[in-house]
Amino acid sequence: MGKSIGMTMGMTMTTPDWIAVDWTARDLTVWGMDAKGSVLAEAKAEAPTDTAGFDAALGAVLQGWATPTNTPIVAAGRFAHAPRAVPCLAMPEHFSATSPLYFPALSQEEPRHVTLGMEAAIAGFVALTPKFDGVLCLPGARMTVWAHISAEEVVSFRSVATGVMMTGLAQQSGYEAFLSGEALDDTVFTDAVSDAMSRPEQFSYRIASLEAEAYLGTLLPARARATALGLLIGAELAATRPYWLGQPIALIGDADLCATYGMALNAQYAMHTVYDRTDMVQAGLYAAFRTAFE
Repeated sequence: MGKSIGMTMGMTMTTPDWIAVDWTARDLTVWGMDAKGSVLAEAKAEAPTDTAGFDAALGAVLQGWATPTNTPIVAAGRFAHAPRAVPCLAMPEHFSATSPLYFPALSQEEPRHVTLGMEAAIAGFVALTPKFDGVLCLPGARMTVWAHISAEEVVSFRSVATGVMMTGLAQQSGYEAFLSGEALDDTVFTDAVSDAMSRPEQFSYRIASLEAEAYLGTLLPARARATALGLLIGAELAATRPYWLGQPIALIGDADLCATYGMALNAQYAMHTVYDRTDMVQAGLYAAFRTAFE
């Protein structure tokens, strides 16, 4: 069962009209919501490793809130329930009024990708900005999703394993400084982004040179993290350039990830607007709740 890591609520707990759930690679967030989409209570737990862990962690939160068993639950996250193939509307037109309601993932045949968590944020953004025509960038702890949006549809998308690679590197001996938590050196970071974009074929070579510098004791943690992140995000931007070049970009994510990606996009003079991921997820889950249960 996921360990509880925090809960906030109003001075008086009001019985929620419905429950919204967001399961990411970082954590599990549960919100008690009213019928107008406002948050009444919030709880967080460690990220479950599977659906059994999800059920247990969610059950523990709801038991602590004494939530009635017939309260509708709308959940988004790492589920593989009936994914929808793109191109398709960002917001499904129909939902089964079954609780828990799992927001369906998006899938793509070529290249083969699946969203597993970003779909609710995409739908929420489109619900709030239906006239948007451009590209969404949704950085996550494991994957970054780039989605082409037009006429309220997800036309196509790409998933890039930047977070997976960064975490994997940091777990290797000699690379521990890559997740040091120290503030980025902005100049080192943007130089690494530009280097990876102009010479992506040398990405692996540059990463290997960081290990040599660490072994020789000449690599400061802040520089290690800035260089590694810059190379990874720069390689991502190079791979996705046909998606975002010349397009309006909406950057949707947590504050730390948006700051890093925003710096990289600014270095390429790519105009973008930042949106809070939680706001977009809640908007998507609320729209699903209204479609299914009202």
